[in-house]
Parts: sequence; C-alpha cells; structure tokens
Amino acid sequence: MNYIDKLGCYRVGDLKFYKKFDAMEMHTKTGIHPHWDFNEAVFSSYDWTKEPAESILELYRKRAQQLREQYDYIIVMYSGGADSTTVLESFLHNDIKVDEVASYSNFQKTGIRDDLLNAEIVNVVLPNIEHLQTQHPWLKYRLLDMLELELDHFSSKDSPDFFRATNMFLNPNASARISLALKVTEWADIIHSGKRLAIVWGKDKPRVYHENGRWICKFIDFLDDSCSTKSIAGEEPYTDEFFYWTPDMPEITIKQSHMIKNYLNLVNTETLPFVSNVSSDLAYKEINGKKHWLSNHGVHSIIYPSWNVNTFTSGKTNSITLSPRSSAFFQLQDTHSAKKNYYKGMEKLWTSIPDYWKNDPADAARGLKACWSKSYFLDC
Repeated sequence: MNYIDKLGCYRVGDLKFYKKFDAMEMHTKTGIHPHWDFNEAVFSSYDWTKEPAESILELYRKRAQQLREQYDYIIVMYSGGADSTTVLESFLHNDIKVDEVASYSNFQKTGIRDDLLNAEIVNVVLPNIEHLQTQHPWLKYRLLDMLELELDHFSSKDSPDFFRATNMFLNPNASARISLALKVTEWADIIHSGKRLAIVWGKDKPRVYHENGRWICKFIDFLDDSCSTKSIAGEEPYTDEFFYWTPDMPEITIKQSHMIKNYLNLVNTETLPFVSNVSSDLAYKEINGKKHWLSNHGVHSIIYPSWNVNTFTSGKTNSITLSPRSSAFFQLQDTHSAKKNYYKGMEKLWTSIPDYWKNDPADAARGLKACWSKSYFLDC
C-alpha cells in the first residue's frame, strides 16, 4: 500500500521534515519541539485495546504474502538475530518465495570472524543458509562487505556531511547504507529495468510500558540503522520495508504488544523468567513504583514463538554512534582519508547541535536524544 511518509516524519508546528537535524534546527529557531509522527493517521484508526484474534505466526505469514504480492524482487536482510530470522522463516516456512537473502560482514578484508559484526554471521547465518539451500536450492544469498561500503562512502568529497543521511545512528555503517540497492550492480539493474524492488528489514520490536497504571505501546525513531533519510523521504527508486512496524498491517504490532502485556500481567511478575530490575528499554511493568523489565530474550521468546533463545548471539552494541559494528573502520590509520572525513563530519555535527539534543554534551558516543511517537493504550 502507498501510504505517505510510511517511514515517519518530524513535525514542527505546520512544518514537516524527514531529517532530524532539520527538525532540531527549526526547534532552535521556533522553540517548538519536534513531534515524531510515525503513521499516526493509520495506527490511530485501530482499537489498540482489542488483541487481534489471529495467531502471531498467522499475521507474520500474511505480512510475508502481502509483501510478495506487492514487489517483483524481495531481498531479506538477515543478521542471524531473532527479528530477521523470524522474517525469513515467515516466508520460507509458508512456501512464499524470497528472491534473495543478504547480510553484512567485513571478515573478507579483515580476516576477523569473532567480533560483534561477524560472529553471528559466521556462527548462525552461514550455517543456516547452507542448510536452507539444501531445502530451497533456488535460494540466493549475498554477503555484503561493510568495510568496502564504508570506505567507498567516506572517500566521497561530500562525506563530511554524512550525518545528513542519518537521524540517530551516527556511525559509519549506517551512513554507508544510503542508496544501498544502487550500490549492488545486480540490484541496480533490476531497479533500472522497471521492476519493483524491496529490501525487507526485521524492524522492530514494540516498546510496551506500564505507566500510571495503564499499558501503552510507543514507537521510537531508531530507524536509520536500516534506512537512510533519503529513503524515509521517498527519494530512492526502491523501497525499504519494515516487516513488523508497518501501516500496511498494524495488527502485528498490536498483537505483539498484547502478548508482552499478557506475560507481564501474570501473577508474581517479579519472579517470571526474563524479568529483572535491569533496564532493557523494551518492556516493563511498574509495581509499587518499581520497574520490572523484560529482557531482550524475554521479548523474543514471547513474540517469536519459533525462536530458540539459546541461539548464539554476539550481543547488542552499547553505542549507536561509535558502534563496534564499525570496529574495522575505526581501526584504520588516523591518516586514512575516509576515517579523517568521518571524524571531520562528526566534529561538524557535534558542534552544530544544541546541547539540549545531546545525551551527554561531553561524550559523542552517547549520541542524540530519541523522539517518541504518541502513546497507544492497550487497555481502557
């Protein structure tokens, strides 16, 4: 379906922006705080207090079929984690064809196979793809070299303005993904032939919180680890599709949110598996003024029924700016032109942003403050 601003936008009064930095600049000029509008017109038309009757696996199947009918060529980005694994299985386990599966790594150049970027690819993705290809011999797999993309991107004379391609993820690998489908010759040829090409991302898990005695779900503007601001603005000749967060099938996020709420509403929440006082940022229940958080593994075990929580994982990065996923880039010689361009851009960015928008003005690794959507209430 063709919704306008499907990947969200920032509104400052009557003005609309796709780049967060433009919205922040207008905030400084006008004093009006940006509001992140993530498909509110569509999501607000649904009754979030009613849990969809269909099973979550059936909703995933319907979403995969919906995408298949909409596009001529579908590429599923596969990291080996729970989100993307469930996306891939939603196609293949239901005999819905995927044209191609792709992943990022950089061990082709570095030889390092056990870091945050490569470990899941080596230990999960490659063995699983080999197994899947015995069942689906037609399945095409592509391993993209992230370091090559980063070097190419930051060698550009325009790369010091790299942050204009991102909103939150100010790291080299997010910036290098701008116009991604045009950087792969075969994909570009498909696009130029007039076919509809989509890159499908496992985006994202709902944020479910128990606040002031009510359950709510909110969306957060952590999008550009998948798509660039150019894609958000609809300026690419292909489409970045989020599998879960989509106005094309709001029932998925509504169903997931209720599943999480139902789990945290079980008796003795404090003693439930995967619940602790350690913040996960994904879901919590507040009891007597104390937040009881559901871990990443806990969320995965609830909303992805076929996911094995014992699957190898290299963990999450602790900084979306100086991301360990770009460790090979950061280990380049300081005199390397690409690395110099990156830091030149970061310095330009950091000095131009008001301290209000920085999580810590003294530490760029802490990144920028997030923007949130409106709250959707899961109970009356």
